[in-house]
Amino acid sequence: MTVRPGFDRRLIAPMILGSLLNPVNSSMIAVALVPIGLAFGAPPGETAWLISGLYLATSVGQPVVGRLVDMYGPRRLYLAGAALVGVAGTLGALAPSLGSLITARVLLGFGTCAGYPAAMFLIRAEAKRTGQDSPAGILTVLAVATQTTAVVGPTLGGLLIGYGGWRTIFGVNIPLALACLVLGARRLPSTPGAGRPAGARLDLGGIALFAGMLTTLLLFLMDPQPGRWWLVLLAVAAGAGLGVLELRLADPFLDLRVFGGNVPLLLTYARSMLTAVVSYSFLYGFTQWLEAGRGLSAAHAGLILLPMFLTAIAVSSSTGRRPEIRGKLLVGSAVQVVACGTLLALHPGSAIWLLAGLTLLLGVPQGLNNLANQNAVYHQADPARIGAAAGLLRTFLYLGAIVSSVADGAVFKRGADTPGLHRLGVFLLVVSALLLAVTLADRSLRAVGRPANRETPERRKTMALSTLDDRTALVVIDLQKGVLGAPTVPYPGAEVLGRTVELADAFRGHGLPVVLVRVTAAADGADATPGRTEGASRSGSTRPAGWDVLADELAGHPEDIVVTKRTWGAFFGTDLDLHLRRRGVTQIVLAGVATSIGVESTARAAHEHGYHVTLATDAMSDLDLDTHRNSVEKIFPRLGETGSTADIIELLDKTHA
Repeated sequence: MTVRPGFDRRLIAPMILGSLLNPVNSSMIAVALVPIGLAFGAPPGETAWLISGLYLATSVGQPVVGRLVDMYGPRRLYLAGAALVGVAGTLGALAPSLGSLITARVLLGFGTCAGYPAAMFLIRAEAKRTGQDSPAGILTVLAVATQTTAVVGPTLGGLLIGYGGWRTIFGVNIPLALACLVLGARRLPSTPGAGRPAGARLDLGGIALFAGMLTTLLLFLMDPQPGRWWLVLLAVAAGAGLGVLELRLADPFLDLRVFGGNVPLLLTYARSMLTAVVSYSFLYGFTQWLEAGRGLSAAHAGLILLPMFLTAIAVSSSTGRRPEIRGKLLVGSAVQVVACGTLLALHPGSAIWLLAGLTLLLGVPQGLNNLANQNAVYHQADPARIGAAAGLLRTFLYLGAIVSSVADGAVFKRGADTPGLHRLGVFLLVVSALLLAVTLADRSLRAVGRPANRETPERRKTMALSTLDDRTALVVIDLQKGVLGAPTVPYPGAEVLGRTVELADAFRGHGLPVVLVRVTAAADGADATPGRTEGASRSGSTRPAGWDVLADELAGHPEDIVVTKRTWGAFFGTDLDLHLRRRGVTQIVLAGVATSIGVESTARAAHEHGYHVTLATDAMSDLDLDTHRNSVEKIFPRLGETGSTADIIELLDKTHA
């Protein structure tokens, strides 16, 4: 097979530097709150907005900027974000008042939003270019760099303040922004985004409603008082308006048909938030108890926490290249339950070795869970919306951080004493158990990143792909918005779509037919097959609007043939056979969802119609792993030849060289 170039390592420096701008600014501020308060005569309640302002801007901005990255590519958004960081750093370094300083932090929040979504977009683009489905090494570098920043951020902030005062933690953003601008301009490719469908406009209404919903919700969570329930009502109203608007648009800001139907991705967001609740609650709550309840100095408390950060980095570095995700989450969640339960046994006389051992133990889930959740988003998200999906991951992380601050305030109402620590332990034990339960219940994780379920070189050697006729057509089954969000195995719908796009581009490049098959049904079910079945039939009226619209990544090619079917197979009741024969097609390559339903039915009919059949087994997936394997291993070898996407493209290039 043709060996493709590896990951472009020139991209690593701008990717990592851009991704670190947000966590470094989030962590440095912790040691600057007191001197800033003294400088402006502001109480802690006012300086807290230096943290909240960045949280709000980042939580809202990450998915918005991520979606813009998806649409327009990473380069322009990355450079614009870096420039805004430089402006914010200058404003903060010269700020004459606390209000202007808070404004600088908000600008920093928006400016730092582009780095992480741009990095995830570039990793996905490079994976497609190089054929590496799971660039675990690069994803690990990204995760470890972020964790390292969390360790050195407060220390760096303290050194800067000691050297030049608190304004230096803002001024340091100026050289960082310049470095991003130089590296971004010189190294980032002009990789195009997915763009917008013809005639579609940027969904400003959806962005505004999303921002309003999240802002009002976060404002309530920051101070959940009875008199502020009106904020929740505003959030609910904005969310309802967002749902109505997004379901009506052809190119929405948040495609609820895709996100809402992608249950594995939603579960990953939930796990990310639960992970953040535990991590931040322990980090800040346990630290307060060490100083107030255990009587340690701030310096000694910091040393007690150091094993947690170092262990997290070591665990991420040592396990990051292993693509499996479920095992990491199970081990991390189980260890987290044990560690949180240990909090109930602590008292003011607890030995230092026990406290250090507890933080070391918690470093294990810190290193496993965050890395696993990031990698899960990479695999589960729609490739065309990876930027928005990555941004939402950071949004849920900040939601968890805000919930943790509320929890710490609730359990330590009378101060950071030992009874409060025990209440925190009970709360964290419940959250950790919930995280473990969600992980155990998520069956889709079994297929994510498991080599046994992927097209390995050893499996490819056993495949019988030998020939592609001169007139071969690609037939794509049911890759539409209402299908792609389903929790398919062994490959998420996003991966199937990405490989199918590669196949379609290759076929179009050689002037060969591409047939896009979509399934639809009348709202009243009048065109449904009448035969009795043991399984309950699904009424057309239960399907959301737009469920039968082809994926945007496949649309926009007028030369493609679109076939509409109303049964499992693509031949019965359609003009597919007529299209193929009039174009002299003698062989078809099949891809799509679901393997044992639409794909297998079409393969059987194609075989009976006298076509040679080739099946791209890594460009199809199913709702059940056993039925997928049965089709691939038992049925397909009797109907035609099987091969991977890369094998088919390579043979296609040779045939038409």
